[in-house]
Amino acid sequence: MRLPCAVTRDLLPLYAEDMVEPETRELIDQHLADCPACRQKLSELDTVTGAPVETVQPLRSLKRQIRKRRWYAAAIAALCVFAAVFTYFCHENQMLPVLWEEGLIEIRGIETRPYGEVFEGDAASSESGDAAVEVLILQADDRINGTHEAVFRDEDGSTTVLLQGWTSRGGGSVAREYHEMVFCPVPDRLIYEAGGEQRLLWGEALNGGVEILPRLALGYYVIIAAALLPVSGLSWLLLRRSRRSWIARQAFFAPLAYLTAHMLIKGNRSASFFMERDLVSILLLTAALYALFTLAWQVFLQQKKEKQL
Repeated sequence: MRLPCAVTRDLLPLYAEDMVEPETRELIDQHLADCPACRQKLSELDTVTGAPVETVQPLRSLKRQIRKRRWYAAAIAALCVFAAVFTYFCHENQMLPVLWEEGLIEIRGIETRPYGEVFEGDAASSESGDAAVEVLILQADDRINGTHEAVFRDEDGSTTVLLQGWTSRGGGSVAREYHEMVFCPVPDRLIYEAGGEQRLLWGEALNGGVEILPRLALGYYVIIAAALLPVSGLSWLLLRRSRRSWIARQAFFAPLAYLTAHMLIKGNRSASFFMERDLVSILLLTAALYALFTLAWQVFLQQKKEKQL
């Protein structure tokens, strides 16, 4: 079989780079042996440009772009799934409080129990031997699947535990069933909070009946982020043609990610009785959204560059 000159010349760049199969190389060798014109064309590939024909580099570049695009897509998908699942988890643990009603929690009083029984699994329990500690015993309705607790210290040195019960299922059973809750050390007072209502379960009222107020620090963080957002956005706009515009861009994504995370976790509310827990949740989601915004912008730039080409 003899290859036509047109086919041979189309294959010469690959032939010169040794990127053809042995059978194809044999056919081209046979054609070159009888065709001076094609031999001249092959020699021109090296002599006219003065450099080897680059056919591998574009393929490698394309392969890198495809790999980068796949990595971006996988990372963006993973971050979206994490943000959705994490937000759902936070709402499941925060938005289903068990409202107070008579008999929800019963106080059994103070008991003395072995240290190892109260702090089971604690390394110090084995060293304590038969030591005993005083604990406050409660019986909680089984509708309470979990609790959040915050400890406050008053000016007189007394301790107050603010307790919030939550459930992952709605409604309750007709017959009450209880499980035991243990507090050690015994707090000076125990307050149950749900839906803005507080109920004193143990001890004397705080400062003559004054309730524990929610902490407002999250609101200050929202104000700071809201103030930084237009400033960083304007800086990005003014420096968009500068080589360091990426600094202003990333500075813009930070408050944007925080505000978005706060809205997903807390909605339009900023007051919180459990600020540490809420702040950690917001910061974790902020980090995921910050990475998501950064990757999404890189994909946008890559697509824009491809359209210009």
